[in-house]
Amino acid sequence: MALKTILNTQPDFTGEFPAEYAKSGLWRFNESTVDDDDSVSDSSGCGRSLKFINWSGTTANLVESQKGNCARINISSPTTEQSYLYVENDGSIFENIGERIIVGGWINPTTYSVGNTYCPIFNTRYGPGQPILYLSLYSGRPRLMLYNSSGSLILDTTLSSSYKLSSGVWYFIAAVIEPDNGQAWYVIGDKDAGTVQISDVMTFTGTLNPSCTADLIWGMHSDTYYYAGFFDDWFLDVDSELTAEDLKNYFLAGLLANGGVMSGDVDALTDSPNVTLRATDSVYPTEGTLYTSAVECNLSGSGRVSVSCEYVSGTTAVTDIQTSTSDDLETWSDWADIGTNGKLESPNAAYIRFRMTLTTTDTSQTPKITDIRLYDIAKAAYEKIGYARPVVLDSNGAWEAVLENAYDIILTGEVNGEDTLSFSIPFQDDKRSYIDNEKKIQIVDDVYIIRTVTDTRDTDGTIITSVYAEAEFYDLTYSVRKEEKEFDAATADEAMAYALEGTEWSVGTVTVSTKRTWTCSETNALSILRQVADLHGGDLVFDCPNRLVHLYTFSGSDSGALFSYRKNMKDIERTVDTTSLVTRLYAYGADGMTFADINDGKAYVEDFSYSSEVRISSLDCSSFTNPYQMLEYAKMRLADYCEPTISYVLDAMDLSVLTDYAHESWALGDYVRVEDKDLGISVTTRVVRREYNLQEPWNTVLELSTTLKNLGSSTSAWDNAADELSGVSVVSSTDIADLVPFNHLLNSRADNDMAYWTNSGFEADAENGVSGTASFKAEGAADTTKSMSQTVYPANCSTYTLSAQFGSEDLEKLSDDSQVGIEVIIEYEDGTTESRFIDLY
Repeated sequence: MALKTILNTQPDFTGEFPAEYAKSGLWRFNESTVDDDDSVSDSSGCGRSLKFINWSGTTANLVESQKGNCARINISSPTTEQSYLYVENDGSIFENIGERIIVGGWINPTTYSVGNTYCPIFNTRYGPGQPILYLSLYSGRPRLMLYNSSGSLILDTTLSSSYKLSSGVWYFIAAVIEPDNGQAWYVIGDKDAGTVQISDVMTFTGTLNPSCTADLIWGMHSDTYYYAGFFDDWFLDVDSELTAEDLKNYFLAGLLANGGVMSGDVDALTDSPNVTLRATDSVYPTEGTLYTSAVECNLSGSGRVSVSCEYVSGTTAVTDIQTSTSDDLETWSDWADIGTNGKLESPNAAYIRFRMTLTTTDTSQTPKITDIRLYDIAKAAYEKIGYARPVVLDSNGAWEAVLENAYDIILTGEVNGEDTLSFSIPFQDDKRSYIDNEKKIQIVDDVYIIRTVTDTRDTDGTIITSVYAEAEFYDLTYSVRKEEKEFDAATADEAMAYALEGTEWSVGTVTVSTKRTWTCSETNALSILRQVADLHGGDLVFDCPNRLVHLYTFSGSDSGALFSYRKNMKDIERTVDTTSLVTRLYAYGADGMTFADINDGKAYVEDFSYSSEVRISSLDCSSFTNPYQMLEYAKMRLADYCEPTISYVLDAMDLSVLTDYAHESWALGDYVRVEDKDLGISVTTRVVRREYNLQEPWNTVLELSTTLKNLGSSTSAWDNAADELSGVSVVSSTDIADLVPFNHLLNSRADNDMAYWTNSGFEADAENGVSGTASFKAEGAADTTKSMSQTVYPANCSTYTLSAQFGSEDLEKLSDDSQVGIEVIIEYEDGTTESRFIDLY
């Protein structure tokens, strides 16, 4: 998958003129006011500040516009105010006019400007020295005048009445001049009408003034004629690459872009180049719709859209992402929602534009769009793995070479493990030159990156090139360094999104629903993703073509494929291993905690379903802080340990590559059926590893396991640790007694019945206590919440200790949403709050 287009600049979201095409000057007028010299900056990087002449005491100002702010002059009385704009020419502006000059921008003239016979727009006739060009209006029609080095006119053309401008309308007006060809054009775009015209070619003879040192003047000529109205986003480029057709396309491409509309609800200027909702007095609107400029599409295959944004889950969001495409920037397809996993549903065309909605339920917060990407997913050279050959991709993701003579092509993959490619090719092969480190290799839809290239000469003189490549997702190891981050009762997709921030990958489908409280200390995206899979359970699946990472409860399917001796299986090895067989399993948690109190006094669990022999082992559960989670975890582990480990390794053929055997297809992670009557094997088992020989599908090696560790289910546990809250550990009765004198909670031991507590469903038990004679108790019930709460006002300290003694009898969760625990809501001096839930079951 190749990155086709990325929108991450201010003009992408505002429709402003790109700075890279205005190398001689670009004046956007986006400042809130002028500086001490009555000037605004030059966005081209040339440092040519633009000064307002007669700023004070006139209507000259910077006011809100359709592309940020704009310049306003002479609205009241042009002949009295006599304001204009000025850029000093240090002699270098027209030093190398080259093949083409482009000059133009946006204007919004008043009736005065379009009604007078002469109205200056852009002028070099004010000296010093001789002019080079002059853009003006003649009775409201664009006029272009060009001069030679002696100051004589070599072109003076006014466009026909069909080009006459109206007052109060935003126009894009630009001149394109080709000195060597003796040709010039006007480009006129009407924003309200959405139309643009390129004038007939204007021809001239003579040499355009090659040594013009005149200053640049907007809106004035000869201290007599003045322009009244607005200027915005003006540019100048000498020796330009742009043609009149390019300027026409610029106008059409940015016609809908609204990130700079100051009266709108989206803002691409305040936090440029990011897009947010537009705040008024620090208050954001609840929603706003962004329209982007159109950019290149022209996909070679299918497309995928990815929007990178910052949001607060449940509060801010970017939704309703849609696209529209066109071949000419004038006729557009209907807006279409992007499909599953960002799939582009609009027809493939030359250009694409985007719209999406930013929303917030808290008007003090806003989502933020950082970039929009369009990926080109090239059509695969092969549809099936069997008999496929490696395809070398160029830097744009397009096919560069198909390695027909590659051999020993092996794809090695594991569930939640490695994904690599290796092959060899004759050194003398014509396509050996395409192979180089870090180049990409495509196998059907998957992409691999070459890591090692080894050239070896055999004893007979034959030179062979051996290639080892890793799946594209391995590069997530080199992501931007991640800082330590705490997740509080977070779902897997939240942690995955954090891992993938700043990469080209996104979170795909997540079917694992567990919530975990943990601290992530891994520093790269891939290690975090692996840790998420360990903690939440399930199978990580990397979708390279679509740059998506999925986490499935179970990644495979029941393929229906059958492996049978003399059919598609050459040999098989079955291993039954009781080396690690355990029938009694102890577990020890934080501070030596056991689950004996909730397990009939036993600090262990037992399972004699396979063997009646007592075989003892223990688990290190030092990260567990509550006995219920540890008991669940121990039971899950014992279910693995109490039976023999049975695995199969077989050499098998992929029959699906043959005609009429498509139903025999299988994939990594799938269930398959294995039959061998002589060995008494008849089992459904899972493909957990495979070494697939692309050139010889009959020489594929499979590793199968009959044990499916479905860690993503609601009753599963963890590979590493249970949910935990940093700093929380088991507290003894003595500890509680010691803490009582410093307790901020009133009646914390139920000595005074339910006094000081807000209560719903709890009662005081005067006979059963731990640190005293009484305690609080409640009996659980389905579809009911029972709680007790108290608000305290402690002094300002850097740390606090929360402690409680918790006991239960026959405690059982009736649904995945059931919770037993303590919720702490902290309110800070600024009024903000933070909630933390300590899960006790």
